[in-house]
Amino acid sequence: MSTSISIEIFLSEKISGMTILNKLEKYGWTYNDHGNVAFLPIGDNDNYDWQRTSISKEKLLGILSEKEKSGELIGVVMTWEDTNIGGTFLIRNNGTFLMSPDINRRFIDIEGYNKVTDLNWYMTKLLPIFSSLLESFSYQEHV
Repeated sequence: MSTSISIEIFLSEKISGMTILNKLEKYGWTYNDHGNVAFLPIGDNDNYDWQRTSISKEKLLGILSEKEKSGELIGVVMTWEDTNIGGTFLIRNNGTFLMSPDINRRFIDIEGYNKVTDLNWYMTKLLPIFSSLLESFSYQEHV
């Protein structure tokens, strides 16, 4: 059985996707996906054909910037510092983004059921970045 998890963050003002990525990176998120980068390519058109390759950060940011200029959904994998824990980030052009914690997901143990996401771990690494711009957030987990 598959689990679906999402953390959606709504900002009080529209900021660019590249600004969101810059803020995430400055706070400790990296583009490291087990030594590679993973992203949605230019012209993906909601096919979610994730590309995983070894390219420079500059080249990756160029691709993501081009997607933003074209009004496309920005999709990129990010992990926290050197933990290899992270997930996929989908950044819309309206100042909201969705994070799916699907890379080495952190769990909590609830009375013997150990498949619930440790939401606190993720929120402490996301919400402070946008505290002055945070309008709301939502979390969904379907097991």
